[in-house]
Amino acid sequence: MKRTTIRDLAKMLQLSPSTISRALSDHPDISTKTKQRVKETAANFNYSVNLHSSFFRNKKSNLIALIISEINMFYTPSMINAINDYLYRTDYSLFVFISNDKLKRERVIVEQCIKWAVEGVLISPSGETRNLDHLKPLQLAGIETVVLDKIVRNSKISSVSINNISASSSAVQYLLDKGHKYILGLFGNPSMSITEERIAGFKLAQENHHGEWRSEDIITVVNIAELDSILPVILKHNTSTSAIFCMSDEILAKVHFHLMSSGKRIPEDISLIAISDGSFPLLTFPKTTHIKDSGRKMGKKACKLLVDQINTEDSEVIHFELETKLVELDSIENIKNKKND
Repeated sequence: MKRTTIRDLAKMLQLSPSTISRALSDHPDISTKTKQRVKETAANFNYSVNLHSSFFRNKKSNLIALIISEINMFYTPSMINAINDYLYRTDYSLFVFISNDKLKRERVIVEQCIKWAVEGVLISPSGETRNLDHLKPLQLAGIETVVLDKIVRNSKISSVSINNISASSSAVQYLLDKGHKYILGLFGNPSMSITEERIAGFKLAQENHHGEWRSEDIITVVNIAELDSILPVILKHNTSTSAIFCMSDEILAKVHFHLMSSGKRIPEDISLIAISDGSFPLLTFPKTTHIKDSGRKMGKKACKLLVDQINTEDSEVIHFELETKLVELDSIENIKNKKND
């Protein structure tokens, strides 16, 4: 079925195309009667605004692009919902692109964003992304950009993140304060800055507490599925570990499954803590103590920052760190009290 155009409406109503256009945009020079007549005809013939034409007339597309590496079960859904909720109250519409955790795909999406003349881009980089050079075309095109969550540090592009070093350090320090000396740390892709920073925090807490950390207590995996072969061996043979730190909800889910399937009791046999969005820990038994990193707060803050930059001439580059907090639940044994008893 042929798409109805402004020219088609003009012929039907015996009006000029410019009159049709002004009537549809509620121009004050057009009478209320004509506006109503034009809008009723447009609705009857399923007329919709041509975004490309609108952009060339107004130099505004009202489109925001969100580029993410994947949609998982935990953090990203709440982040996307927060972005969508924020934009719902504005004139902007959201496009979501998935890079499949590939830098090559990320580059293609950036080109598509420029072709679509989006006004702003939110991006959570892929695991293959080492720098943000591929985002330079966005800057050259005048498209505002904010990096969020899994950020790659860049002084010329605004970002929203948490202090990953502080978050993981706080989690490990909490375990140490409860008397746990040998703590196993489970981390994702070692080449990602978010992993590097969370490992740094893991080491820092132990160095500050007893002056050392053991390399064998740090395990990284590029693919979470690798834990299916790693964890059963660790749980069977590693008898010194009294607590496990998980850098994400995805890792926490794997660990909890393998602890349950191996017959390990939480926290009697092994304690458990994670950096988490906060939803999954409430579904585990027992409920898991965690450092809360809210995907919803992340999405809302990054989206507000982007929209503010779009609507501000000569906007400044801002690097914002969201606060995290410890949520104490039921997954950690206080072995210091046990020893004292």
